[in-house]
Amino acid sequence: DTSGEVELTDDVTEGVAELRETLAQQDSEAEKYAIEFLKKVVRIRGVRITREEFLRQELRKLHMSDDAIASAVDSNPVLAGVSLPDLDKLADGIISFETNKSAAMSFAAGLPGGFAMLGTIPADLMQYYAHALRIMQKLAYLYGWGELLPDGRETDDDTLGVLAVFFGVMLGVGGAAQSLTAFARVAAKTAYQNHATKRALMSITWYPVVKHSLRLIGINITKSTAAKGFSKIVPVIGGFVSSGLTFMALQSQSALLKEHLREIPPPGLSVEEWDQH
Repeated sequence: DTSGEVELTDDVTEGVAELRETLAQQDSEAEKYAIEFLKKVVRIRGVRITREEFLRQELRKLHMSDDAIASAVDSNPVLAGVSLPDLDKLADGIISFETNKSAAMSFAAGLPGGFAMLGTIPADLMQYYAHALRIMQKLAYLYGWGELLPDGRETDDDTLGVLAVFFGVMLGVGGAAQSLTAFARVAAKTAYQNHATKRALMSITWYPVVKHSLRLIGINITKSTAAKGFSKIVPVIGGFVSSGLTFMALQSQSALLKEHLREIPPPGLSVEEWDQH
């Protein structure tokens, strides 16, 4: 009599389907949580870097003329004649400056309600994301990208998608580096500022990488905070930032992002033009 086996198989199949559904729901919740979290972090005073001010301040360290600096702001530092070794030195200085900042320094000062607005998220995790967002903007601007977080408007989902892929590169998410390269290539053919990113975001590799990166962020935050409804999501994320190790992690992850950004042509430049520099 094999009816018992059939019943068992049906039970197992049903159990696997339920498990898949539960995991998919948890993944979706983690992604949404990450989006809401990042939108709040971006609003904290000091997180948003103004591209023009930042470039002027950094390029003065290279004793460039006002005209050359203006040209770098209008186009990008490489096209204005700054060598990659000079940019690398500035980038290393930025990573060192941001990662050595005191973890006690509160970005929450500019946020109504301070950390309360972000629930029970530990201060050092908040520090990690605040500093990581500052670093990714600064590195992007040095290596030729346009404004990542335009001032005076809410951060939309497309912008968060780009930031999520930057995070993905820092965290070693499979496909993130290739997705960022592909995005830069597509954005080069369209006006970067209005990158409603229809063409870039339609690329097959893009959405899975955005979702994977957001999921990592969402799971890590909730794992660290044991927020309601997420306490069951406790996978071990190898190499990901955990409380207390934030700045050690940030140093190595920022170096990963720097290495990738210096290799790929920024939006607006072809591979050939970038390689000539």
